[in-house]
Order: sequence, then C-alpha cells, then structure tokens
Amino acid sequence: MLAGMVLATMDGGKGLIADHKAAAARAGIEVRYDTPVIEILQYADSSVHGVVVKQKDGEPQKIISKGGVVLAAGGFEANPRMRSEFLGPGWDLASVRGTPYNTGDLLNMAINQLGAKPAGNWSGCHSTCWDANAPYEAGDQVLTNQFTKSGYPLGLMFNADGDRFVDEGIDMRNFTYAKFGREILKQPGAIAFQVWDADGAKWLRKEEYAADVVERVTADTIEELAKKLEVEALASPKRFVKSIQEYNDAVAAHREENPNVQFDPSVKDGLSTRSSNGGLQLDKTNWALPIVKAPFLAVKITTGITFTFGGLKVEPQTSAVISQQTNTVIPGLWVAGEMVGGVCCTFSLSRLYPQY
Repeated sequence: MLAGMVLATMDGGKGLIADHKAAAARAGIEVRYDTPVIEILQYADSSVHGVVVKQKDGEPQKIISKGGVVLAAGGFEANPRMRSEFLGPGWDLASVRGTPYNTGDLLNMAINQLGAKPAGNWSGCHSTCWDANAPYEAGDQVLTNQFTKSGYPLGLMFNADGDRFVDEGIDMRNFTYAKFGREILKQPGAIAFQVWDADGAKWLRKEEYAADVVERVTADTIEELAKKLEVEALASPKRFVKSIQEYNDAVAAHREENPNVQFDPSVKDGLSTRSSNGGLQLDKTNWALPIVKAPFLAVKITTGITFTFGGLKVEPQTSAVISQQTNTVIPGLWVAGEMVGGVCCTFSLSRLYPQY
C-alpha cells in the first residue's frame, strides 16, 4: 500500500496511526518516511505494477508490486495553488487544519499520467472557523482541534469593517460551522472577530478558548475593545461600536415584547433581534444575548480548511480506479480515503444538510 507520506504526518505514534503502524509491523510491511512517489509504473496493457520513489538521498528507486498499488495520499487541502484553482479565489489564504502533505500530487499524477477519472465536488471542501494565529501551513499535533472556534452562537461575529456578516443563531452549531467557515474568506482580509460579553463568555468551551490556546483580547468597555482590535486589523472601530449598540437595542426591544422567552443554548430558543418595530438588516435568530456586561472578550479568526471533496472515480465494490478513456477499471490501481471522489459532498453534506 503506497500512501505518499501520510503515515509520517499524523499523530506521531498515538491512537489510530499507532494501531495502523502496529498492524503493518505484524504483517511485515515496511513504512518509509520522506519518500515521495514521483511516478506510477504501468505495463503496456495499462496495468499498474509499482511506483518510482525519491529516496532520502535524492536518488530514484523503483518499487515493484506483485498485486498492484493502493493510493491513499489525501486531497489537495495543503496546496494553496490547487485550492485557488479548484475552490475559487481566496482559498489560498485559508489555514490548513491537518497534515501539510496532502498537496494533491498523487491526484494529479493519477489523472494526468494514468488517465484516472476525476469525481466528486472539486470546487467543494470542509472548513470551519479557525484561530487566526494558528499555523498557516499545518495543524498542531498536540493542540489538534483546539484551534477551532465554534462558540459564535453565544456571541457575535464581525468582519474587519465592523459589520456582522452571518446570522450567528440561525441554527445549531453543527449545521453552520462549515458554512460560516467559508463565509470568513469572503470578508476583507479573510479574517473576522468573535465577540462576547462576560455572560456569553462563560459558556465557551475551555478546549477552544482557554488563554493558553487562543489570544484573548479583553476590555472593560466596547470602545476600549474596539481600540485594541484596531491593532488586530479592525479597520472601522467606530462602525464596530455602532453595530454592537444597534444589536443591543434590537435585543432589548425583542425581550420587552417577549419577556417569557428564556435563553437556552440546547435548543433554538427564539431569543432574537426582531420585534414588531423591526430589527436589524441582519438579525440574529436565536441565542441573542446582549453584549453589555464587562469584561468583554474578542478572538480573531480565519478559515481553517479540513479536507477537499474532489477525488477519483472508483468501482464501488472494489475501490478500483476508473479510467476516463475506457470507463473501466485501471488494472492494479486502487484508491482509499480522501482520494475517493464523491463520498463526503454527495452524502454527508448535501443529502443530510441541504444548507451546505
């Protein structure tokens, strides 16, 4: 099984990968690191029988397989050029949440060299709100998912112009985090700020917002918070302050008309910014807590890309790769994992959650 450098980029000997490595050792499988595949070998009848790798000393080496080759090298989420080409403008600015080695090299090789048939949503990916101060090119193997910033339903999100750009309370977090992650890239500078007051901040998960994980910007007034965020690329502090004032006024108007509606983060509670007198240009539909109690907290975020949806067409029964020329399997070539096209985007997202 040839997996590029995937095994070298995961959890360094813990958990799932440790189990994989132990199974490989029991089966007598050699695992090589820093040994990229540079060519896939085919016989004249197009059957795949091995690869050429680049060894640590820079010299190429042929590895011949008796049974064939299994590609399992992930998508192209760690390749800024391919992200911009297939996902669209701005995606080269996204931060990589996981391995830096999923650069699409073997996807390109299979398609361009072997004529493998592309499949799946090549303009789609999974993403989320991500710490703007996290590493850009790769995730952290120790902190892992702690750079995720999913506490926005309890507060507000502003772009660098000081404007809200999503309804933070439109649905439960599980149904909006990927969508909102994408929206951040459309904002000036591909950044945003999440904001809470003291009451909202106490609901935040320690795993995502503890001071040893994220850079917390705190202040005793909204004006002071805006001044501090100006250093963090907030271009319009006055608009930011005005937006929060308008939001608080709308929250108060709704609560005056609906005194029996109570805050409940476990359900869509109906606490909003819409009253009989109107509301905001962009209302918050649920969990509209006022931003009034000091200390106030803000966190700078960006988009973190998890994985891409584009991959290769396979025979469902065997995961053998399909040729785009013959529409039949390429003998001796299989694909596994993220390189399989049409799995996540067609089932997990678009069917279960149409809003994606």
